[in-house]
Amino acid sequence: MTVKVALYARVSTTDKDQSPETQLRHLRAIAAAHGRIVVAEYVDQASGRTIKGRPQYQQMMIDAKNRKFDAIMAYKLDRLHRNLIEAVGFVDALRLMGVDLILTSESIDTSTAMGRAMMQITAVFAELESAKTSERVIIGMERARAEGKICNRPPKKLSRYQIDKARAILEAQPDISQRELAANFDGISRATLIKGLREEGVL
Repeated sequence: MTVKVALYARVSTTDKDQSPETQLRHLRAIAAAHGRIVVAEYVDQASGRTIKGRPQYQQMMIDAKNRKFDAIMAYKLDRLHRNLIEAVGFVDALRLMGVDLILTSESIDTSTAMGRAMMQITAVFAELESAKTSERVIIGMERARAEGKICNRPPKKLSRYQIDKARAILEAQPDISQRELAANFDGISRATLIKGLREEGVL
């Protein structure tokens, strides 16, 4: 079966040495070498720290949801997202849409077992990074108690990873039920998840 792919390139400056065409030429060559058909190309000139100000990225996600292609190809993950936690949420959203991700310079292709394993490893690191904040809060409270200070246990908060992951899932499946949404999160109750998402303005 012929695989239809979309190419995504991003540069953050107008420097001629950072022309998106350099990325696109590389991606076109890789696609042709593997018999993939390029059906769309998306190019943004903006920071990778946020999707705001990246209209081509947003259009690509709309087209992905409408299954206009089977996979997205990019040179590196940081062309799509510089924040690891947001990147994992992005990959989760593509998975729900049935769209694969191919990162040519990092040898990641989620249509293969090895590629999926690599992204799962990436997700583990994202979870660990997100957990660091909670651990620092707990350590701080324990130190305060040891010094005789009174600390009330703060209500459980969602991590940035959980918020970004939920947002990505909801963008991909706006009609998903709360029960189905909560099934994507381990170690957190449905009530806590929904309450936290409402507080963050995601729901």
